[in-house]
Amino acid sequence: MGRWEHSTIDRIADSNGYLSENRVEKFVVMVFPNGLQGQIWSAILRSQNLSVLWESPDVSLPKALKALHHKRALPDLIVIDTRLHHLQPLQLCRWQQKHHLATKILLVNGVQPHIVNAERQWALTQGAADLLPRICKNTLVSGASANLRRVLDVLEITSCDHHTLIKALLRLGLVTSPRCAQSDHPLHAREA
Repeated sequence: MGRWEHSTIDRIADSNGYLSENRVEKFVVMVFPNGLQGQIWSAILRSQNLSVLWESPDVSLPKALKALHHKRALPDLIVIDTRLHHLQPLQLCRWQQKHHLATKILLVNGVQPHIVNAERQWALTQGAADLLPRICKNTLVSGASANLRRVLDVLEITSCDHHTLIKALLRLGLVTSPRCAQSDHPLHAREA
């Protein structure tokens, strides 16, 4: 299974009452390779008080979802980076539809800065809640805000705390406050 003996999802499914069915906050599982996209996604999701689990790319999602389903602890949303080809994200969307699980699956193309409408439509017909582009450093705030808004729409959350979103992005060190000089801005020093 790679780096982890058992995935975090497996440990949740094996536990008693870790996630109760009476929980109020939304539970999101994100499956990303280690790296900047995962860090950004984790930060923006957590900024909205979502319960976020960053799962290993080695996880067997169908097996873990079955176990969580039996425990009545399914996540509200799974966010998967499509670069993880071995997870077969579109096949997972079809599997989720076939088994009528309440969990929604949102796909993120961790390579493309823009999604062609035909690609998005194809993902939707396969059962994905949406297909979103990567969040680029040179448009970090607007990209993070747009992608977060789509996540919140999928989760049926109407409000977005932009203040905590900006604070979360500032903590990543990829954005500086407006008071910093432009030449000190890290976005000018690195390519997306």
